[in-house]
Amino acid sequence: MNSVVSIIPARGGSKGIQRKNIKKMDGKPLLAYTIESSLNASLIDRTIVSTEDPEIIEVAKAYNAEVPFIRPKALAEDNTTDFPVIKHALEYLINKEKYFPDILVYLRPTMPTRTSEEVDKVIKLLLKNDDADCVRTTMSAPYPPYWIKKINNNGYLEPYDKHVEPFTMKRRQDLPKVVMCDGYVDAAKVKSILGENTFPPGNKLGLFRSNIPFHDLDTQEDWEYCEYYIKKRKRMK
Repeated sequence: MNSVVSIIPARGGSKGIQRKNIKKMDGKPLLAYTIESSLNASLIDRTIVSTEDPEIIEVAKAYNAEVPFIRPKALAEDNTTDFPVIKHALEYLINKEKYFPDILVYLRPTMPTRTSEEVDKVIKLLLKNDDADCVRTTMSAPYPPYWIKKINNNGYLEPYDKHVEPFTMKRRQDLPKVVMCDGYVDAAKVKSILGENTFPPGNKLGLFRSNIPFHDLDTQEDWEYCEYYIKKRKRMK
């Protein structure tokens, strides 16, 4: 049996939407949606929220997530990346609890429409592939990167890099198929994370999410659209 832990990063500060991790979306704190998707996943053994914020701790515990440690404020800044947060959580679990999970699932709370089924699919794919270090959910890129331009110092457009194709040379359907990592579910083997000292580590498999709406909450407009979608989905059930 493999031990699987999910880490949900939920800091108190946010610029685009104030206190968004505990702001009510359709009557429920945003954080609760991610906690529930983790608790309802059949392959996750422990659901842990990493936060420095006392109010978030209360909300997390109210929805039955574990908060075994308090994240240092230095790891809750605007420029804090994923790996230091993950490393802090793993070091606590391994050194303080003597608990060494096999797989870590990283679930960002700004994506409340993920499902427990998606979480389980990612874990199953990782367990089936011995050579993979990580599995990331992906979706179709909204715009072909081969047509992307950058603006130089003089204000003129130029190719983003050497792989960019002239807009008039190929049709969209003739360009190579590309995906973007959408951040809905990332799962990795803990030995790979610690061995490579990074996240996500090593050989990365992609789990393609087809025809599924993408929601990531950075602005008030993002919030309103996502809340509309959640209410609509609830009515259709």
